[in-house]
Amino acid sequence: MFGGWELGRLAGIRVRIHWSFLLLPAFVAWSVGSMAGAQAALAAVLFILAIFGCVVLHELGHALAARRFGIGTEDITLLPIGGVARLQRIPRQPLQELVIAVAGPAVNVVIAASILVGTLVAPNGAATLLDSDVLSGSFLGRLFWANIALVIFNLLPAFPMDGGRVLRSVLAMMMPYTRATDWAASVATVMAVLFGFLGLFGNPLLILIALFVFLGARGEAMMVRMQPVVEAEIVQAGDLMQQQFLTVPSYARAADLAAWMPRTNQRDFPVLEGQRLVGMLRDADVLMAMASGQRDRTAAELMRRDVPTVLRNDALLETYTEMERMGLGSLPVADASGLVGLLSRDRVRRWIESLQLKTSPSMARSQL
Repeated sequence: MFGGWELGRLAGIRVRIHWSFLLLPAFVAWSVGSMAGAQAALAAVLFILAIFGCVVLHELGHALAARRFGIGTEDITLLPIGGVARLQRIPRQPLQELVIAVAGPAVNVVIAASILVGTLVAPNGAATLLDSDVLSGSFLGRLFWANIALVIFNLLPAFPMDGGRVLRSVLAMMMPYTRATDWAASVATVMAVLFGFLGLFGNPLLILIALFVFLGARGEAMMVRMQPVVEAEIVQAGDLMQQQFLTVPSYARAADLAAWMPRTNQRDFPVLEGQRLVGMLRDADVLMAMASGQRDRTAAELMRRDVPTVLRNDALLETYTEMERMGLGSLPVADASGLVGLLSRDRVRRWIESLQLKTSPSMARSQL
């Protein structure tokens, strides 16, 4: 993935940090430092890093629980909005999914309980916790309440949070797995709308969470529906990639790009520095730059860097899942020789729909 670094391994699992994560401590340092000075900024950054240390342990809890059921973990990646443990497959047995989903928040409960016990045995320990919250008070007091907040947030019954998977696993004990997923996704969609509505009243973070939840619910429902269909076909990413496509150089100006992009059917463009792939550029980003008068901004400034490169022989199901999770329209496809194709989400969807129509006559009749 562009801009990612591997920090090391925990229990044999790679721990990675995404480049965008660095924006969070940088923003915290700037905002706190401008009001309270360098010492306060350093303390705030250390607290953020401590929280994300707890996030890594949270994700490790998921990974180790999955390992007990024979499910491996590709890696744990830190993002500004939290962490992601990429399991090699979704557990289809409800009890297994329930255990794996609960394991993460359980780690935060253990951390909070450890802080609670350690603090209460100290002089004035109870006051230390009662006088603290996530934003103020002692370091350990804030870390205690931060872990409590992580438990509450992650157990909200909405994909892609752990609570959504808990809800799905409980429902799957009483109904088919696909139907349970649809119900859980519907609950998540309602919560996304609620978060978005509340965010309109001055809290942009809720709008970001709403988008995160909506895309997660949509991707989870689509992935579960397509999995049995796709697994019946031995298909790789290279089988559906578009071999004729346009690229743009990193130095290309928005004004020049806007002149010819609308005349193509392509909406996502690989950005190259020489022959090296460095990102993906959407036509919408170019048009937005033009609308705001930024005619001279380059493709390198407008492109999205956090885009994974797909290998030609990667499994289509995993590739599509990643596209849905990240909200990407297209992914670049490569092999040993370099960039060889472009895989679009719409093209995969149309292929899935065609398979569903062939394998389900009743579905075909309902869509006519």
